[in-house]
Formats: sequence, structure tokens, C-alpha cells
Amino acid sequence: MNKTAYEKSQFRGKVKETVKLAEALRTDKDTPEDVSFGEVVSDKFNITLPEFYRDLGIDPSIDTVHNIYTLMSEDERWLIPEIFREALRLGYRKAPIWPNIIAAEEQVNGLTQVLPHINMSEAAPKLVGESETIPLGDLSFGKKTFSAFKIGRGIKISYEILQFSSLNVVSIFLQDFGIKLGHAIDVLALDTITNGEQLDGSESAPVIGVETPGTGANEGSTYRDLLRLWLRLSRIGRMPSVMIGGENMALRTLMFDEFRKYVYGSPQEKLNLKTPIPATTNYFVHGNVEDNQEIILDPTSSIIKMNVNPLMVESERIVSNQTEAFYASLTMGFAKMFTESAIIMDQTKDFNGNFGFPDWMDVDALQNVNIEE
Repeated sequence: MNKTAYEKSQFRGKVKETVKLAEALRTDKDTPEDVSFGEVVSDKFNITLPEFYRDLGIDPSIDTVHNIYTLMSEDERWLIPEIFREALRLGYRKAPIWPNIIAAEEQVNGLTQVLPHINMSEAAPKLVGESETIPLGDLSFGKKTFSAFKIGRGIKISYEILQFSSLNVVSIFLQDFGIKLGHAIDVLALDTITNGEQLDGSESAPVIGVETPGTGANEGSTYRDLLRLWLRLSRIGRMPSVMIGGENMALRTLMFDEFRKYVYGSPQEKLNLKTPIPATTNYFVHGNVEDNQEIILDPTSSIIKMNVNPLMVESERIVSNQTEAFYASLTMGFAKMFTESAIIMDQTKDFNGNFGFPDWMDVDALQNVNIEE
């Protein structure tokens, strides 16, 4: 630690009030914000976080937590949870897939929210003669309850690590803790996509079979089965640009000739398919998807991440075993937007048996309307 810089620092005695400002923004009862300490420092003092540390005489590549505890005043010790929160937050946002499979993030107040649930029915346009009354259709409006919840975990760091490891080194390990937190959020997101957020399972994604069910070399899912799901979702108005599966299903899908073989030249007849299917599909491999299943998903209409309270990091010193305990928690949840935004393809189920498209996905019936009745 640079004692000379610390003695001359313009921010001595101002750390606690800055941390408190960050905490106030994160815990605001109406609009809590997931702000980093660096963002608060930038807004308050118009400098970057590294410049803030440098002015205080702190070098994260050399200085340890022990240095801050022993060589600085009580005011600067408020930096420790913020340093660790920044590392956790970086890891939390670094590796997970949930940012790629949600439609939006919304800030909500309270653990329980009432969300709209809208069903279109009997709303096909009709021919209207001159001076005739335009016929009314029916739009059924319902509501569903969404519940958020808190998730968190604590870790203990020994005095030895705090004394001899630099802030940068400790932060690297805390980033890994943040990555695991992100993986937990992934599991919650996939569960909502698969089962919905309602206890009765009313918004579960439909499970669709394949033409030749099985898991052998000549059985199971094919490109034709995948194309069928793409076409149906596209006709409903969804663009299934994301697939999620385990390693085995990912390997099988990636080995389809349509994905791995290049065709040179041009066909004699050219077909321009106007019903949109994805030209590019993002495939995410995740261990929380059932064996022999793949999720085909339109992320723009799938789920919304509901944030109640952002990532909070708190600490306590445990003298009895000479450790420092850090607790990370956040309160959030996922809510499903449209049930038809996701389909589960199961290569062990028979599409021509009991695992075809559900009736509510019958696009032919929706398109084959009599506008003269």
C-alpha cells in the first residue's frame, strides 16, 4: 500500500458514504438498481474505479485484504464487500446462458406479482358490407400469479488467504463463485421454459416425438423432425433461433448432414421458402436438459427475468475459526410469456402416436377460416 498517496488522498473518509449510496440504490423500495461500485464512483466523482483505488494508495495486484484492515481506517474497510461483490458480479454475468434465452428483464416490487394472461379466440376477420356492423370477436383476458424467491450462498475465506493473497487473486476465485451462481440461474430459467412457472403445469412446453423413435444409429431424431418443428413454430409466428440440449443430443444434431456437409453448385430448380425458418441457430449445451430431448426456442417471446433485489454481498468476521464469511444473495424469478415459444423434441417418443402437436398448435385450423360467416 502506498502510504504517501493514502495520506494525501482526496477520498479519505468518503468511502463509507459512497458504499452506502450504492447500497441505497440497490435496496430502493420502488426501483432497486443493480449498480456496481465503479458506476457509483464514476457518477459521484467523475473518475474510474482504478483511479479511485490509486488515489487511495491501493494496488489490487499487490495489496491484500489484510493490508486494508490493518493499514487503513475503519472507513476504507467498507471497500472489502464491494471489491468482492464486483468479482462475483463479473462471474455471474460472464458464463451463463440465461441472458441469451430471455425476452427481457423487468424490475418488480415484491415477491408476488399478478401478470396478464391473454388468449385470442374467435377473432378471425369477417367480411363487412356497406353500413353493416362490424362483428365482435372474443378476447379472453385472465391473470396469473408470479412468485419470486431469494437464492444465495455463503463462503468462508481463511485469514491466511486474506493476509497473503492479493485482491486480484482472491477476486479470480470469487469470479468462479459468481459463475456458479449464474449456472444456478440457468437451471431456474430452463425449468421455467420447460415447465412454466405455474404449479399446475398449465404452461409446460409441449413434448413432441419423432417419426422413428429410438436412440440407435438409424433411429431417433433427424433433420426432418427438426424441420417440422421449425416450420410449425414459424407458422405460429415464432422464430426458433435457439436450441438447448445435453452433450449427446448436441453431438447427434451436429452430425446431421444438413449441418456438417457443404453442397457445391446450384440445384436445377430453386425453391424460396417464404415461411421463415432460422438461417442460423444458436445451440447451447446444458446438463439440465433431459437425455434424448432438445428444446427448440424463440427467445424473443419465451420468458422474462423478473428482478426484485439485485446481487447483495455481506460479510462477517468469525474469530473462532479465523475466517471471513461472505454471503451473496439476490431475489428474482422467471415468468413465461407465450407457451408456444418453446417445444421439447424427444427422440424416444412417436410423433405419429401420442406425441404429435397439441390441438392448440393446429395452425391449419386457424388459417382455414370462413370470412363470410
